[in-house]
Amino acid sequence: MSSFQNLGFSSCFDSGNGKLVTISDVGGLPIMRVNITNDPYTEVDGRAHKMWFHFKVSNLRGLQGKPLTVVLPNAGDCSYPGGWGGEALKGTPEGAAPYRACFSVDRQNWLRLNDTSYEDGELRMTLDAKAEPALEGADFVYLAYFAPYSQEQHMDLMATVVASSAKATVRTIGRTLDGADMELVTVRGSAKDEDAKKVWFIARQHPGESQASWWIDGFLRRLLDPSDPIANALLAKAVVHVVPMMNPDGARRGYLRTNAAGANLNREWQTPKLDYSPEVFHVLREMHEEGLDFCLDVHGDEALPYNFIAGGEGCPCWSDRLAALQKEWCDAYERTNPDFQQVEGYPVDKPNEANLAIGSNGMCQAFDALVMTMEMPFKDNANAPDMKVGWSADRCRRLGEAALDPTLAIVDKLR
Repeated sequence: MSSFQNLGFSSCFDSGNGKLVTISDVGGLPIMRVNITNDPYTEVDGRAHKMWFHFKVSNLRGLQGKPLTVVLPNAGDCSYPGGWGGEALKGTPEGAAPYRACFSVDRQNWLRLNDTSYEDGELRMTLDAKAEPALEGADFVYLAYFAPYSQEQHMDLMATVVASSAKATVRTIGRTLDGADMELVTVRGSAKDEDAKKVWFIARQHPGESQASWWIDGFLRRLLDPSDPIANALLAKAVVHVVPMMNPDGARRGYLRTNAAGANLNREWQTPKLDYSPEVFHVLREMHEEGLDFCLDVHGDEALPYNFIAGGEGCPCWSDRLAALQKEWCDAYERTNPDFQQVEGYPVDKPNEANLAIGSNGMCQAFDALVMTMEMPFKDNANAPDMKVGWSADRCRRLGEAALDPTLAIVDKLR
């Protein structure tokens, strides 16, 4: 038996995804083939999604310095194969930065694997200590689509940073199909409730978009900093409601887009159901009870290597007032953190053609308020690339922190 057969593999942990297919010896070099596993079938999308991967490869020292190639043979059957890159995308916005897998030997620091390539429907990742010094001497490595932010990390954030703040209260507003708490963080400063604007931030409707959790982590830490003048000024005018983890079941199960039942939560905002999409049902109920003057829904995008927003231009309620607010918020955000930009993004919906089942559109229409979807890349920021870490967890946090400034800039103009 080849010593390569002693390589270990596991995805049996919080947010893990991947199934070992084979380990083989090809010309004296090890090849490990791993399939990404499916989310449950999603009725509204007519398919079972997949793209998120997160697994551990162990016993690397037994390779005696030989490089290991890990292949995802079903990458071409994933939900957004264009997100892997390839020759066909060169010269397009999607191809402005290549996809490079994330890897870590300590589960704290996530780097980009330069030897990542996509060809003939397969994603190939080569682990070679000669090319990646961080792998030198490592006996195991974690590979992931993006730096993971697990349900456990969310629970730690809530039990430390949020629980220790005098500004914040936490309510369990319902439970998921797996029985996890749906938690609503409400942050108050000196503003009186009857006069305060009602400002909302939600994240992680799509569980495989872990960027959103890193973003909201940075946002919450700054918002709850008692010495931050921008946070204090905002809380003198607004009550801020935050749902840091919209999809705890999907995050823990290692899904890309759905909850435990297969609901794509970001297509459930017109008629959410307790037995199918309770996460949206509970949050939307609270929004109607508390009021909503502004909301940012935080996501990640598989294909575009940019940070951008999608607005409600296609909603029947769209007006010059909302357009002006959106432009002012975006201009201020770009000034505060130039990792955000307004050139590349999704095509703008034509008037009255918005899909109101999508969260930002549904909320915009229901509350006649400025509601936007924030998108971040899985790849790199093509406008400011970083060959070591790409678009990273820390850069997500920084972008989250920066969102307080544009929100303060427009808060007086909300209604």
